[in-house]
Amino acid sequence: MDPAPVLVVGAGPVGMVTALALARQGVHCVLVDRDFETSVHPKLDYVNSRSMEFFRQLGIADDIRSAGVGPEHPADVIWSTGLAGEPITSWELPSVAEEWRRIAEHNDGTQPTEPGQRISQIDLEPVLRAHCRRSALIDLRCGLRLESLTQDDEGVTGHLAEVMTDDRVEIRSRYVIGCDGASSRVRDAVGIGQQGFDVPGLPGAFMVHFKSRDLETLHRHGRFWHYFAFRYVLIAQDEVDTWTAHVNGMDPSEFDTPPADPAAFLLDTMQADLKIDKVLLTSRWRPGFMIADRYRAGRVLLAGDSAHRMFPTGAYGMNTGIGDAMDAAWKIAAAVKGFGGPALLDSYEAERRPVGLRNMHTSHRHLGVHLQAGQLLREGASLKDIAAFLDAERGENEYRGIELGYRYTDSPVVCHEDAPEPPWSPRQYRPTTWPGSRPPSLLLDDGTPVYDRFGPSFTLVDFVGDGRADTLLQEAEAQGLPVRHAVLTGNTGARRAWERDLVLLRPDHHVAWRGDKAHPDPAAVIRRIRGAV
Repeated sequence: MDPAPVLVVGAGPVGMVTALALARQGVHCVLVDRDFETSVHPKLDYVNSRSMEFFRQLGIADDIRSAGVGPEHPADVIWSTGLAGEPITSWELPSVAEEWRRIAEHNDGTQPTEPGQRISQIDLEPVLRAHCRRSALIDLRCGLRLESLTQDDEGVTGHLAEVMTDDRVEIRSRYVIGCDGASSRVRDAVGIGQQGFDVPGLPGAFMVHFKSRDLETLHRHGRFWHYFAFRYVLIAQDEVDTWTAHVNGMDPSEFDTPPADPAAFLLDTMQADLKIDKVLLTSRWRPGFMIADRYRAGRVLLAGDSAHRMFPTGAYGMNTGIGDAMDAAWKIAAAVKGFGGPALLDSYEAERRPVGLRNMHTSHRHLGVHLQAGQLLREGASLKDIAAFLDAERGENEYRGIELGYRYTDSPVVCHEDAPEPPWSPRQYRPTTWPGSRPPSLLLDDGTPVYDRFGPSFTLVDFVGDGRADTLLQEAEAQGLPVRHAVLTGNTGARRAWERDLVLLRPDHHVAWRGDKAHPDPAAVIRRIRGAV
């Protein structure tokens, strides 16, 4: 039986980020996946700015940008009655280069440290896989499928099988993180149920992933990232020759039998004389929403699609999963290393499930815009009226409050305050260090991002450096909590945005405690944030 501190099941993006985050905390894991190769399915096409901040923390942001769409390309969205029809309206979204300029020009805490990045899952996974293979703390084992799990007071036994031979393999670990997708074997193995709903009026979809250099036809209404035509959606994967089309089913049985000739089917659907060079892949999928009843069962945690499933609108699926991964990893690492208390793993569900629910409902809100606009078109509304509706209801991939502003307001491992909580909006990110929040990102006086001063574990950001942080640092050392002391005196702009002289951050960047003077009971602060209360 192979021993390991942590077993991570599922080597998709969320599983690999979990493993990399554990490694950054100095914790070894075994990462298993039933597939030998990375995904050939373009399941996602956007990494949002919050996830890119995490990737920067892991040291892989530049590699992801190199593999993704170039920084000069905007992310415009076109609404139309179809390539053979008429344009309705456009949502202009900035390029990465434009976002970098905005970050430099608005150094007030309202911007992220990193812009989002357009990249297909097909291109993202090899980058993550290469970093996992290079880490001495990640034991990546492909071709292993999970059969069952057995828990006891000391750990978890994973019962697995080699997919090629059916030979049995047992892995003994202290903890398991299930990142094995919507049909999660981990979730089933620990008896966690799920709840959700399908999408009325959208019973199924058929995906065609293809090559074409016929830009004259594809860009008839302008260059685009997403092209929404109601019956179908086109996605520009690389701004060169790779595209994905999703055709929405009109009745539940439409794609029970997939089209025999996908290219001909797509051309017939679009009613356009598009030159398709090659069909790369097709698949059928069923739109819907799901969230697990619980995110934890004993020593087993769920992350990513095993915990929640969302419609692609807003790109919340994988990006929510990245947040899960970073939260789960530091808490399990703290438990493995001995400074994490019994309440720390309890806090995982308390923090991440509300985020999953909110993001799921926001994705449903964005999908509702599509469905309502389609209803207006079917009812004969003018294109001008439909455009007015779409422009008034835009927000997909623009809800900064959802991406950057989520707060762990009910977490048992955050030192909450009695004062009223600052206003929150899904559309707009309002910078704050309110406990449980992601702190504002700014460029310091020397031109470096404040986020680059954070340590791999906890960080005490100190804007005064006069010794008032000493008692908290001493108590952290006494209780075995690793804390970097980041003294940032003289940075008046950052101090203004950060609202307090002292701000204690967790490994996932969220604020654990803040104050303008030494806390009267520093031992209680440290006990709470490490889950010992």
